[in-house]
Amino acid sequence: MTLKYACVVVACLFCLAGFAQKSGPFGTKGAHQTFFVEAGGPGILSINYDQRFQGDQGLGIRAGVGGYGFLKKGVFTIPLGLNYLTGSGDHFAELGAGVTIASSSVGNTYFDNPGTTTAGFINFGYRYQPQKKNLSFRAFISPLFTAAGTIPFYGGGSVGIKF
Repeated sequence: MTLKYACVVVACLFCLAGFAQKSGPFGTKGAHQTFFVEAGGPGILSINYDQRFQGDQGLGIRAGVGGYGFLKKGVFTIPLGLNYLTGSGDHFAELGAGVTIASSSVGNTYFDNPGTTTAGFINFGYRYQPQKKNLSFRAFISPLFTAAGTIPFYGGGSVGIKF
C-alpha cells in the first residue's frame, strides 16, 4: 500500500511540471527544467525531473523513479529532494538533500528486509547546464544514510536534457 501511495505522489509531482511556465506566487515563470537519467546516486539507476523555482540557478526540486532488478527480485526507488545551484555561465556547483523511498523484494546490507524503507541523502556535485535548451551533465558525491548504516562515498553521474 505504501508503494502505491508513493507512486501516486511521484506522478503528481511530474504532473505539476506542466504548470511551470505559468507565473505564480513562487515566481515559476521562466523556471528552468531538466529531465535526466542518473546512474548511482539516491535512485540507484533512475529517471528524474528537476526544476528551479526561478531562473537557471538557486533553489529547486527533484523527483524520480528508479532501482534495479524490476523483472524479478530487486529494489524500486523514488528519490525526492531539494537542491541549490550556484555558479555562472554553464557551470554550477550543486548542493542538495532529500529522501529516497525504497521498496525491496530482497534483503541485503542496506535494505535489511524485504519491504519499504527510507534513506536520507546529500548531494555535492558539479553540473554543466547550458544557457540554452541542450544536454546537461552532472557528476556528484551522494552519501546515503539508512537504518542499516551510512555509505559515505557513494556517488554517480547523469545526462539529461534542459528545457
